[in-house]
Amino acid sequence: MERESKSSGESNVNTEDTHFPEEKTKVIPVIEEVLKVNKKVVETGRIHIRKEVSKEDMHIEIPLLNESYEVKKVDVKNQIFDEPPAIRHEGDTTIIPVIKEVAEVKIRYEVTEEIHLIKNKTLTPHSQQVSLKKEQAIIEREEPKR
Repeated sequence: MERESKSSGESNVNTEDTHFPEEKTKVIPVIEEVLKVNKKVVETGRIHIRKEVSKEDMHIEIPLLNESYEVKKVDVKNQIFDEPPAIRHEGDTTIIPVIKEVAEVKIRYEVTEEIHLIKNKTLTPHSQQVSLKKEQAIIEREEPKR
């Protein structure tokens, strides 16, 4: 901080006052102080931040879905079509027609058997050991060097 002084003047002037004719009049300087404020950056300390990674072994339960198919042949009699029948679905069963040509004046198709694929779903509990990583921030304060 700095201080500055301003003065309104310092002189002895001989003027006569009507109330005090035999005395000399003195001028008294009036002083005003003005404050100038400056600032500067001062290091008060430092911090260091580091991360540590830790591993934690956990036991987790994971449901696994397993799908399998059962193949079943079904004999079909007296089903004759003009066009080969398409593969069809009935619920979880896929039906694939097996055909042969039958000789007539016109060719038609007779279904001799069907293959039924039946979807079976099994939910099996499964356990597995896994490692999970976890980060942690560590903050350390360093005092300034003086």
